[in-house]
Amino acid sequence: MQSQWRVIDCTNLDGTISYERGRMKVRKHGESESVCVPLAQAAVVLIGLRVCCSSAVLHEMAKAGVSVMLCDWRGIPDAALHSWTNVPSEVAVRQIAQSEMTLPRKKNAWAKIVKAKIRGQASCLDSLGIEGGGALRGIASSVRSGDTSNYEGYAAREYWKRIFIGDGKRFKRIPGDGTGRNAQLDYAYTILRGFAVKAILSAGLIPTLGVNHHGRSNYFCLADDLLEVYRPAIDYWVAQLEPEDGPSDKNVKRYLADSVNQQFDSSGLTIPSSISDFAQQFGLYCEKKIDALEVPEYRGPYEKG
Repeated sequence: MQSQWRVIDCTNLDGTISYERGRMKVRKHGESESVCVPLAQAAVVLIGLRVCCSSAVLHEMAKAGVSVMLCDWRGIPDAALHSWTNVPSEVAVRQIAQSEMTLPRKKNAWAKIVKAKIRGQASCLDSLGIEGGGALRGIASSVRSGDTSNYEGYAAREYWKRIFIGDGKRFKRIPGDGTGRNAQLDYAYTILRGFAVKAILSAGLIPTLGVNHHGRSNYFCLADDLLEVYRPAIDYWVAQLEPEDGPSDKNVKRYLADSVNQQFDSSGLTIPSSISDFAQQFGLYCEKKIDALEVPEYRGPYEKG
């Protein structure tokens, strides 16, 4: 991530944001000291529900080309304020680059995402002591630019018929089914998607412009693209539950929410932190500041916190 692309996350702040001499001053209620951040060093500011700030502060942020995201209680952006001044903001530059990305570049990105997802599914099966990981890795090696042969779908069929084999009946993945394993997966994936949405908006990316997902009714196509590689990490923890454990149970709900906050890789990053880094990598890839997109890959679980 480039040092000048700085995201100021105030979603958990219970306090005020003010302005003084080119800097935003962040102060918690009940504390006298403020944290000062030069607006010239910020690209995005995330504001939560308990933050108090004036329109004057927002005006100064706009003048500096800083994008402001208004977030809900989960920390997920509901709306954004972007500068209309003549200052070319980092967000505007990145979004122009994203909109002009060539088809071959998109197809290469999607192929890497699919390969990483399938290899992650293989690692999930390995970690669960279930056969099939080798076959999935073979499928991953066959993926080519754009995955025009839909190896992703082929791998999914092989994966889903194995992962919950201990339940005693063949599993069929049906999003929105609302029962059993499908309900568990849907709940956890919804939380995962929220983190992906926050990550791409914080990275200044256009959420509707995906590399593979598309649809007039889907405002977050890019989030659905980038989160694919994280699904196997969630699947592993879902497989630890009993098939009858439903998200309506508060303990199950808490468990599923915690599963989305686990360490993702050997670097120590949690899933949300990894998604944020991945979104920034994708932004650099859009701007051609990096030649190849580095896609994270799930290699098995770390101790659940």
